[in-house]
Amino acid sequence: MGFGFVARFSQNNTFRPQLAVTREQLVSLVLESWKGIQGANITFPSHVSIPPYSDFPISRWSAGKVLFARDNKIVSGYKDGTFKPTQPVTRAELMAVLRRVAECGLSVRGRQPNLVVKEPSKIFSDTQNYWAASIITQKSSYCSVAATVNEIGSVCFR
Repeated sequence: MGFGFVARFSQNNTFRPQLAVTREQLVSLVLESWKGIQGANITFPSHVSIPPYSDFPISRWSAGKVLFARDNKIVSGYKDGTFKPTQPVTRAELMAVLRRVAECGLSVRGRQPNLVVKEPSKIFSDTQNYWAASIITQKSSYCSVAATVNEIGSVCFR
């Protein structure tokens, strides 16, 4: 609780457990998680003067975090220059962001940003020829973030 990974919705003090996570919320979640990592002294811009993406107003609550994530190659927008901040994130997008944030987290702590295979890769029947197939396979062998149903992965940041 002290890390503040997931904030409440301030309008009515709710958590909304059934609600899908949006792209901007995912950025906030992963960047807020760094606050608890020793040696990761990261600051996000509190004011943004240029929109990080064409569909992203500078007044948006997450603009500084999304700008930081974009500049550090944790997230990327779509080919048309948009980010779609309120669009729900897919499981594949989640894997891509988790891989990039893990690599960036290693760099921030002065380590090589190479994820080391820690266990055998998982084979999934529905990821061949999918844009995120290699990312999903890599994350399954790094720390079981991509795992089969009801399995629990290991800790990624070591």
